[in-house]
Amino acid sequence: MNQPKMNNEQITEKLTSLFAYNELMFAYYCGSRAYDTTSADSDVDIVAVFSDLNGITHAGFGDIDIFAYGIDSFIQRQSISDELPLYNLIHADDFIKAKDNLIYLNPKYKSDFDKLVKIDFSKVLPEFLEAFIKYYDLLINVQQAKVKRSYHIYRIKGLIDNYKKNGKYEINLSKEQLSKIADYKKNWESLENSVVSELSDVLEEIKEFKENLKVGDKNED
Repeated sequence: MNQPKMNNEQITEKLTSLFAYNELMFAYYCGSRAYDTTSADSDVDIVAVFSDLNGITHAGFGDIDIFAYGIDSFIQRQSISDELPLYNLIHADDFIKAKDNLIYLNPKYKSDFDKLVKIDFSKVLPEFLEAFIKYYDLLINVQQAKVKRSYHIYRIKGLIDNYKKNGKYEINLSKEQLSKIADYKKNWESLENSVVSELSDVLEEIKEFKENLKVGDKNED
């Protein structure tokens, strides 16, 4: 696993320095580390949540990217509110393993954090997948772009396959699924353009699953 050059304590000190006028509630590793898809050239990505920050801010230092949220915006993210940009919504599932990837937790906000991590992500899965599909439909089917971040299409397909088996949306990919993702991340630039068609087909499978999921919810009502 690609490890950050700074430890958790150093990162926390840097965060509190960068956001000196805001109160840090908690911070955790997001991105490939949250999804167990790290590789030698993976970036180090962090979500930092503040009690009094207004909106969403992107910052960075060294080899670390920071996605800073005010608590209200973070709650909107986790509830998949359409008031936020799609790019923020499609990574909302990185919070599922936040406890395992925790950098800092302000004791004052431990109960707030515990309540958030106990929320069952499958309750917002249809909305999450809808945001995910909108984002990648534009990238793959409209722009027909071949980009590294499209590995998330394979990732989501793997998580959906697991969901069909056990009824749980968990960040728990098999070795085969991880190998598929690692191969794409390593070789995406040299792959034939036909990989875009393959990704489009996988996205269609995700769409079909999402539609069936929404129909199932209506039947339960």
